[in-house]
Amino acid sequence: MLHKIKEIVFATDFSDSSHAVIPSVAQWVDTLGAKLTLLHVYNPSKATYREAEAQLQSFFAEADNYPHCERVLISGDPTEGIATFCERRRNILLMLPPSDLTGLPRPWHRSMRARLIKRLSVPIWTLGRVNVGESTTAAHRHIGVWLGDPEEGLSHLQQAAHYASETGSTLHLLHVVDEINEGSLIKPLTSAGPMGEEAADAWLQEIADTLNPSCRVEVHVAQGRVSRELPNLIRRSGANLLMVSHQGAVQSGWMGPAINPIFGRCAISLVSVPYTGRFEKLVHGEEVAEVAA
Repeated sequence: MLHKIKEIVFATDFSDSSHAVIPSVAQWVDTLGAKLTLLHVYNPSKATYREAEAQLQSFFAEADNYPHCERVLISGDPTEGIATFCERRRNILLMLPPSDLTGLPRPWHRSMRARLIKRLSVPIWTLGRVNVGESTTAAHRHIGVWLGDPEEGLSHLQQAAHYASETGSTLHLLHVVDEINEGSLIKPLTSAGPMGEEAADAWLQEIADTLNPSCRVEVHVAQGRVSRELPNLIRRSGANLLMVSHQGAVQSGWMGPAINPIFGRCAISLVSVPYTGRFEKLVHGEEVAEVAA
């Protein structure tokens, strides 16, 4: 999917975090050679069309130097506007900056990214955490792949492997085994995930062996609380891009879907990838999707 991207849609609200991710947007455009679309959805009760258009035209002025760049202005609800626009496009990567950390009122609610991930069948780029005023890392030489639960499928791994092979990057397979407690005794009944570090390491090595031999792969396993150990694995691996599944990126809550909090602790770029079937596997280097009957 990533290797077929023809257009990058950068949804911006002109916030500090939108400005902070411009180097990442430029890096993706340069790497993929894709068309860039700058998309802004404005609230007509808070701004006129002329005001919103002036903001959009002045934002990321350097983007006009790209041979294929378009600026699109839509009025209405941001989530609905972005979703409707993206549903009409093919082979796109949607780039969604996170909410500002200033605490000021803003039209981009934290859960908007989660609602779009659940709704759209396109890869979505965002950040786990961004410090306002700091630029994000642009180069992707070490790509992490979060393999939490086998039930999530391997679409994101397949896309990461393609991207790593094309860019000459190292692929890092990451997994955290639950810490041992009373609850872990019933895990085999509720999850297909490996029990113990040795089993997890063997599982990841088996997956790594199915990938293209030209792709450099490293395996990283830890045991403990995922919220604590995943950031540690990312730091130790040196990964500066993390590929996750749509299913793993979002969790449900009584206020609606939200970005999985384990990624909120990670100061790293995330690409959430939709899966093509309920169960997926790699066989002899080929992609196979098995759709549950």
